[in-house]
Amino acid sequence: MISDAQARRRAANAKQVVSAWFDSSDMELRLRPKLLSGIEAISIEVEKRSDWFEVNTVALGQQALPILFSSPRMRAFPCQGALAVTTIAPLWDVGLAAIIKDEEVKHVINWFLHYAKQYVHRSGVASVLMIAWEQHKALPTIFGSSTLFHRYGPMRPMPDFDVALQNAQSEAIAQWGNPTGAQSPSAWSKWTSRNTLDPFIHQAISHFLRAQDLKSHDFNLEAFVAFDCVVQSIASFLNVRGRSTKTRSDVCAELGLSVEIRSIADYAYFIRNNFGAHPKGWRWWDVAEMVNPDIEFMALAAEEILSAAGDFEAGSRKLDPNPSHWGQWLFDNFVVLWDAVWFREIEP
Repeated sequence: MISDAQARRRAANAKQVVSAWFDSSDMELRLRPKLLSGIEAISIEVEKRSDWFEVNTVALGQQALPILFSSPRMRAFPCQGALAVTTIAPLWDVGLAAIIKDEEVKHVINWFLHYAKQYVHRSGVASVLMIAWEQHKALPTIFGSSTLFHRYGPMRPMPDFDVALQNAQSEAIAQWGNPTGAQSPSAWSKWTSRNTLDPFIHQAISHFLRAQDLKSHDFNLEAFVAFDCVVQSIASFLNVRGRSTKTRSDVCAELGLSVEIRSIADYAYFIRNNFGAHPKGWRWWDVAEMVNPDIEFMALAAEEILSAAGDFEAGSRKLDPNPSHWGQWLFDNFVVLWDAVWFREIEP
């Protein structure tokens, strides 16, 4: 555990990004020092919460997909009529009243910490959604139909992670029922170990699954745009790692993908710019007819690009997927998390 002085120094980058947001917000100027002091107070408080966690189980979809696996902080298993996913996330967003007195300041900090915790939870669910697509072509939503959760802290000590995951699984099956019929677990997937805490991988998954949903409903032009957003997210992923990606083809080349995939990625970018996002003044009625034959190729290309980026991440890691101390992780990655979860250009 670091000292209070070290915690305050580590909060410097966090205060800088929060200051920039504050200056563009409509909060009263008198709250600025209180907000920055609140960030410092949280940097100290999270050091004391190394054993505060929330164990959250969500029921996905309408069928008990035979996906069964466990990792250090999550577990997926079928229940009756749903695929259940349990995640363990740090409990940052409770018990702040004694630490931050001003209600408006507490509102901002509390919601940020809630969104950050939610992000950790969703990162685990995102990997399961990719397995569901990869192996079953299923598209359950990340939001789920039902949830169960338990909070652990000073009043209720956190058990061993494996014990907490097993307890959550037992509770979910008791609540939602055992799956009907014989269940043979799906084959192993690389998505069980890919780092979906990386914000660009996480964002690309969101675009990819939305694109597949659009495609399944014959919104192929909109699907082209969403598939191109996958490539844009991966371009940003590579850019922060010092790779030059001026074109969609560059993105594919950096990932070692084929000439065919590079070509379809460039084509999708053309469709996005000329018809999807910035419509031009020619042949607008015929766009769907033009893109329909190619949507399957783009869907496969986007999946290849996303998978390749997931593998690439392991050798250029920015965010630890299983930190030993989540409080330090929060402030080490505060700027990244703020960019990923906070409402900046619009009001929440």
